[in-house]
Amino acid sequence: VVGGVALGVVGSVAWRVALGVAWSVALGVAWSVALGVAFGVAYGVAGGMVLSVEGGVALGVALGVTMVAVALRLPFYLLQLPPALRLACRPGPAAARLARHPALGDELAVLPFPCLGRLLAATLAEDFPSGLRASRALLRNPFQRWAVARGWSRFLSGKDDPLAILYRALPAPLLGEYAYEPVDEGDRRRRPSALALWLGELSGSFVNATGGQSRDSERIVWAILRPLRGRPHPQVGPLARFLLHLLDEERVLAQGPDPALLASAAAAVQALPHGEEVARSLETLSRLGEAEGLEAVAGAEAALAWLDRLPDPPLRPQVLEGLRGLWDVATEVLRFRQATGPADQAAALNRATGMLAELEEFAQGIELPERVLLLRVVRRWQELVAEAAGRLGERALREMAPAARRALVGGERRAALWSRPAEPFPCPYQAGSPVTGSLFVGRRDIMDRILEVWHKKTTRPNPDSIILYGHRRMGKTSILRNLREIAPPGSLVVDSNLQGRAAYNEGAHQLFLDLAQDVAWTAQDEGLEVPDPARDDYATPADAARAFRGLLRRVVRLLPESGILVLALDEFETVDKLVQDPRRPFGPELYDFLRDLSFQPRIALVLAGLHTLDEMSRDYQAAFFGSYVNIPVSYLPPEAATRLITRPAPDFPLNYHPQVVERLIFETHGQPLLIQRLCMELVHHLNHELFDLEKEREARVLPEDLDAVLTDDFIREESRYFEGVWDDQIAGQEAAMRTLQALASGPMTTEALVRATGFSLEALEQGLDYLKRRDLVAQEAAGRWNLLVPLMRRWLRLRFGL
Repeated sequence: VVGGVALGVVGSVAWRVALGVAWSVALGVAWSVALGVAFGVAYGVAGGMVLSVEGGVALGVALGVTMVAVALRLPFYLLQLPPALRLACRPGPAAARLARHPALGDELAVLPFPCLGRLLAATLAEDFPSGLRASRALLRNPFQRWAVARGWSRFLSGKDDPLAILYRALPAPLLGEYAYEPVDEGDRRRRPSALALWLGELSGSFVNATGGQSRDSERIVWAILRPLRGRPHPQVGPLARFLLHLLDEERVLAQGPDPALLASAAAAVQALPHGEEVARSLETLSRLGEAEGLEAVAGAEAALAWLDRLPDPPLRPQVLEGLRGLWDVATEVLRFRQATGPADQAAALNRATGMLAELEEFAQGIELPERVLLLRVVRRWQELVAEAAGRLGERALREMAPAARRALVGGERRAALWSRPAEPFPCPYQAGSPVTGSLFVGRRDIMDRILEVWHKKTTRPNPDSIILYGHRRMGKTSILRNLREIAPPGSLVVDSNLQGRAAYNEGAHQLFLDLAQDVAWTAQDEGLEVPDPARDDYATPADAARAFRGLLRRVVRLLPESGILVLALDEFETVDKLVQDPRRPFGPELYDFLRDLSFQPRIALVLAGLHTLDEMSRDYQAAFFGSYVNIPVSYLPPEAATRLITRPAPDFPLNYHPQVVERLIFETHGQPLLIQRLCMELVHHLNHELFDLEKEREARVLPEDLDAVLTDDFIREESRYFEGVWDDQIAGQEAAMRTLQALASGPMTTEALVRATGFSLEALEQGLDYLKRRDLVAQEAAGRWNLLVPLMRRWLRLRFGL
């Protein structure tokens, strides 16, 4: 019996170690269970002959059960289950709860954790980047990978535009990495990327994470846990299956895409927002890659005409740009077929050859699975064009210098990726001024929230006051300027910046007179018969309050019944400073008057400033308490920042390398002023090299252009945003100042910050909470604190010589 027990333990553990748990968890567990039972029973029976066969068998079975428990890591699971349940069920930010979940901290966890998929879905909805990082971590463990399928299906089911979510995640760098680090070059070729595993979970398809090794054990684990995955999203699932198929680029290039998978994906997404774009582009690229001759290439113009009918903005601008490039090539091939002279034919083929070469390079930079379809079309067309050029005997024209080739260009081109534009690129970006039109992006949620407040049915005929708060130059003034777009029909929106009023020393009547002028002038611009305010009516604070209230009442009566009068007051903390300054003749009754205005029928106040109501003076809080809504104005989300960079105007012709867009968003964290300022510099830099220096280079913004622009000199010259944040929010807050200076050296844990700043833990936590509420720092999944805007780290180092 003793021998059976000892040899059973040694055999099971040795075999498990030999296989390597970190190398292949599924294989290790499967063989540990099987061999644990086998060794236990065999040696238990053999040793038990001394006493009885029944005793040996019993001990062997007991040993086998013990080995099963060890292989399933049951003791650890029993310790991890209670905190996992608490994190999954208790209220609070989902991203913070998931970051502490045992499934992310223990990559060897075997048994499933309840509600893990639901927690992942909540994290994706609350903090998409954190949810994506958590998904990437869960993909490493075949036993917890089911939660990715469950969580994403639940998350996508609650979205009106799931394709936008899918294509937001597809080019993420962390999904392009290997799920497990390869050990050699052969392993590197075999192992799938995290993207392949993720698409497999979204589509309900098995993907072997070991790259060919341990396939059976991986499939067994996948099959056992399949019920936990649930059903894939009915529209996204077929598309994800087709995109997973496209990741096998060698096979697709050689054999073409699977027609059945393509048809299923196209039919599934057709009814979704952006579905027509995705379906038609996939079908068109697949069909164009089957061209049998130049006649089919020339006829591609008809197959691409749908591009001009797509609504803006596109979901995948790079893919559509590649299709437009193919359209340009097809136009050149059509010219070749219509030409009668050898010189004209040779020139057309030469132009097509050069364009296809540039288009191939462009396709290589597309960070989406569709790039293989574009590459397949380009290479097939290159073969056909080369054959035609060979038949003409004009191969030398294909090696013509770029300048000479440009001289032969015939007709207008639709794509903007060719070598040199005819004139410098326009620069529609604005840095520092309020924006409207196409430059006003990423604030749909805020505008919807304002609409919700205005349309809310209450017992009062007027809506609550709205307080927009956030850093300077974050976009609050732009929101006020765009309120006219969402105000009810017939409304009058009056913009008034209060910052200049700080210079008035006479009293509140001077402030009311200026506000009355703003109201009267705005009404007159809209064709309303409202006279200019008489200065005598605003001689004293009491007279001014009465006259101003009468003016507002008169304007409201002139508006249609559906309209409201919106007073949009910018830099509103100026009023608080005036009231709190003992040298100024402003009293707290000014707040009572404004609050009374907000209770008047069909009058709405929208106040914009640096602070929430809770951070203003006690008099201000007392006046507005219970009748306001705080709305934060923070950084642009990635999709909005991408649109601002790549499409600042509807007809903007300039292209950005995907790495440039990604890095701009990372460095600025979506801060709109910094994005527009950097984009302005990039456009000027590119125009300078193309037209002043006449360099032979690609006519799009490349990573090296961003390196040339984003220098220390630029940070010093463009410091107004950081200086404003420091002066308005940080100066005088000792804990916050020293914490930011410490974080200039890199991310730190709370313990490291205590040592670096010299503050007590309590004082440091107060400083961190202050900085977090002002959108300056955040705590990463690993528990370290970091600056939200990486460019601020460079500014801090330059400002304080760190």
